[in-house]
Amino acid sequence: MTRLGISGRDVVDIPAYSILTITVSGGSGTCEELGDHPGAFPETAINGSAAIGPFAVATRYRLRSVPASALSYEIAPADFPAVSSDVERIVKLTQAEYDALSLPDAATLYLVVG
Repeated sequence: MTRLGISGRDVVDIPAYSILTITVSGGSGTCEELGDHPGAFPETAINGSAAIGPFAVATRYRLRSVPASALSYEIAPADFPAVSSDVERIVKLTQAEYDALSLPDAATLYLVVG
């Protein structure tokens, strides 16, 4: 796992179909997805550990922690289960992308386009 530098912040690029695993110990940390304009996505507090992804497209995240050494992260390809048909593959990817939403709402119909 990679630790944040002395500044306590870093921007990481996550390739498509990869997972960002974040671990915070002995401090506090936040992560923020970077969008096309500032403030596009809210900052999320992290206590303990969190996994972000996989997504069908590459994404960028800003990581911060206090103290700087409290947060470590790792980026790894997602381990998708083996599937035997194209329809099953679409179902598995769509479910993984739905599960990656920070707060999915059961009353909302999500259309995942990849």
